[in-house]
Parts: sequence; structure tokens; C-alpha cells
Amino acid sequence: MTPYTPKPFPTVDGAVLHRAFIWSSIGTKIILAITGIGLALFLPIHLAGNLLLFAGAEPFNRYAHKLISIPVLVPIVEIGLVALFIIHSAKAILNYLSNSKARPSRYASSQWAGGRSRKTWASTTMIISGLTLGAFVPIHLIQMKYGAYYPTSVDGERVRDVYKVVMETFANPLNVAFYLFCMAIVGMHLYHGFASAFSSLGVSHPRYSPFILWAGRLFGAVVGLGFFVLPIYAAVVG
Repeated sequence: MTPYTPKPFPTVDGAVLHRAFIWSSIGTKIILAITGIGLALFLPIHLAGNLLLFAGAEPFNRYAHKLISIPVLVPIVEIGLVALFIIHSAKAILNYLSNSKARPSRYASSQWAGGRSRKTWASTTMIISGLTLGAFVPIHLIQMKYGAYYPTSVDGERVRDVYKVVMETFANPLNVAFYLFCMAIVGMHLYHGFASAFSSLGVSHPRYSPFILWAGRLFGAVVGLGFFVLPIYAAVVG
């Protein structure tokens, strides 16, 4: 009788496991959550600087000049934000396509919040709001960061008059309408996405999940409203 020799367990390369996880449904949601939180945390910082618009031209231009004068930090942050934005956008599109393919019927009806379902208009339109913001960001950068250069002086130093660029941009009612629409989209995207990100990371418990949900909604409302008032102020004052 031939003795039984157990077969060794097959080994899997670690790199293969990493790739499998990254492209899996769970991995995609975790990456979406991490990159989304990273981008979301940048927004209050960006908003705080933009609120100096209310202080007038000199404080706003001084802030803008000091910001771009940091030699190493700003380029690193910009590269990091671009990487987060690209990864988040790509993963969101892939996740949407994967979910669409997995649905039994494209004509299945949506169950809205109010009963047991937690679906809201914000949650079911995340891909639309995300694509809208994906189109907005390059336009915003072209207009504000890489737009017209008007020289001015702050503390005896020649700097770019970013305040004038902002005021000139929002002197056009079409630009005001476009920015107001996009800022409403920002608030709506954060309204659902912030709490959803923590849920994807496993931070879910009956005791504190309601707090995370409402904190996310409050965060989206405050950030969205903060950006929303800036074009209105610039249009009125300018």
C-alpha cells in the first residue's frame, strides 16, 4: 500500500494578493474612502484661506503670495492632491461600472429613504456629482491658479493680484451661476460621501453611526455653504 503524502498548500505571491485586493470590490471601496477623506479634509483648509476674501484685497493677496512662497511644502501637497483626485475619480468610475454590471435589471426601481432604505438623492447621484466636480476642478485651476496675471504690491513686494482675478471672474454672471451650481454639488457630494467613507472603513456601530452620519451631513452643509457665499459676495462687492 502506497503511503499517503499530503500535497503542500499552493503558495500565492504577495504582489498578486495586493493586486487582487486593490482591484476587488472591498479594496476599491476602501481606497475610495481613504482618498475621499483626504480630499475632504483639504477643503476646510482651502475654504479658510478663501474666506480672507471678506477681509479685502491686501490680506487676501498676502495670504495667496505666502502660500505659493513655501518652497517645498506646496508642490508636495499639490502633487498629493492631484494623485488623490485621480485615484479617487478612477476608482469611483470603476466601482460604478462594476455595480451597474452586477445589478439584475437596469430598470429596477430605487427605494428611497424613509422606510428601511437609506438611499437618498445624494447617495444615488454620487457618480453624477463626482463627474461634475471632476470637470469643475480643471476649470477652476485654469481660471484662478493659471489665469490672468495682474501685478500689485503687498508689504513693498511685487505679487500677483489674485483678489482682482477673483473679482473679475465673478463679474460675469455666467461664472457666478456655474460656481454656485458646483458648490452646491460639493456640499451634496460631501453630504453622503463623508459618512459613507467611514462606513466603508468599517467604522460602523449602532451607538456612533448616527453621529457620524449627521457629522458628515453637517460637514457637507458647512463646507458647501462656505464656498457658496464666496461667488455671491464677489459679485455684489466687485
